[in-house]
Amino acid sequence: MKRVLLSKDYTLIVGMPGTGKTTTICTLVRILYACGFSVLLTSYTHSAVDNILLKLKKFQVGFLRLGRTQKIHPEIQKYGEEEILKAKSVKMLSGLEELYNSQPVVGTTCMGVNHPIFTRRRFDFCIVDEASQISQPICLGPLFFADRFVLVGDHQQLPPLVQSTEARELGMSESLFKRLERNQDAVVNLTVQYRMNSKIMSLSNKLVYEGRLECASERVSSATVQLPQLKSLKLELELRETPESAWIKDVLEPSNPVFFLNTENIPAPETEEKCGVSNWIEAKLVAYLAFLFGKAGCKPSDIGIIAPYRQQLKVISTSFAKLSSSTVEVNTVDKYQGRDKSVIIVSFVRSNTNGKLGDLLKDWRRLNVALTRAKHKLILLGCVPTLSRFDSLQQLISYLKSDNLILNLPPAAHEHLHG
Repeated sequence: MKRVLLSKDYTLIVGMPGTGKTTTICTLVRILYACGFSVLLTSYTHSAVDNILLKLKKFQVGFLRLGRTQKIHPEIQKYGEEEILKAKSVKMLSGLEELYNSQPVVGTTCMGVNHPIFTRRRFDFCIVDEASQISQPICLGPLFFADRFVLVGDHQQLPPLVQSTEARELGMSESLFKRLERNQDAVVNLTVQYRMNSKIMSLSNKLVYEGRLECASERVSSATVQLPQLKSLKLELELRETPESAWIKDVLEPSNPVFFLNTENIPAPETEEKCGVSNWIEAKLVAYLAFLFGKAGCKPSDIGIIAPYRQQLKVISTSFAKLSSSTVEVNTVDKYQGRDKSVIIVSFVRSNTNGKLGDLLKDWRRLNVALTRAKHKLILLGCVPTLSRFDSLQQLISYLKSDNLILNLPPAAHEHLHG
């Protein structure tokens, strides 16, 4: 906080996974507000802006939210410009002027800076959340309206999404955050995380953060998934247990927070169709595991399934619908950025002998995001020989091997699944 207040021009806050970036931004806004500074609060997405405003709302910090009402979170809509104008039935220009000057804190997306308010107001500070995910031209927009700025992000997580290969090669996928990070004097690192237990944290600590991440407390470090019905489920599974299904008990066990389930012996080949890549055996196993966690007493909203390909998400959702009436969130890594669940199951999909890998899994930043979404239990599912051809995954697999966290599924493991 002191660094931001004393900065001449800018500060970069590197928020590693689970370190409470939103809480930090909220505290920062409250301090600046208390000191009498005006703050422009922006991010690329509406949901990121609203996440911070939802926290601020609890602290009675007044703010004005720009943007179309239907894009704004329902609890924030009453702070929106359209709603306030309607409520106060403002018809005159002077009333509009008064509204625009009424609040020291204004929230909008980076693309919202062509709003007329910016022809009349400058801010003391501009704070940009998710800055490492925003391309440079879009990130620069709001910075022109403030004297000093704060970028919050982590370039070890998802980069800006740039469709054009040519633009990517010319450096368009480098964010302003990454560019300015070379000036180490401006950087503040958040390294204490409140999300993952120590076993899950150690994966990305090893692969990405060089051991700098640490658990906030012993409670965070040793937290395990709560499965109130596990005992009765285990008895039920034991009655039907075969050598092919004995592995399931180990995977459910809360004191084993991380497992990589290797499908090479099953085998579980991928299918490539016009609509994308999928792997139906992996999908069946993933859906079954999610179903069992639900049966063991984990709330569906605490379970998340991640896969890199949209086609795989469809196949998993279909498999899950056959097993259970409750809905578990099935999404891509990109959609999980900034969020977490108690249990995360990742399906890597690729399993072939022809050396085809695809681009989605090549990016270690995407892998880093997938590994850091889980709080208590992380289950990775894939074919070790295929995935070992990726550098980032090869490192992960050799670390998991050294820690005995790879479980080779028996042939026909997928044929002995009972709902």
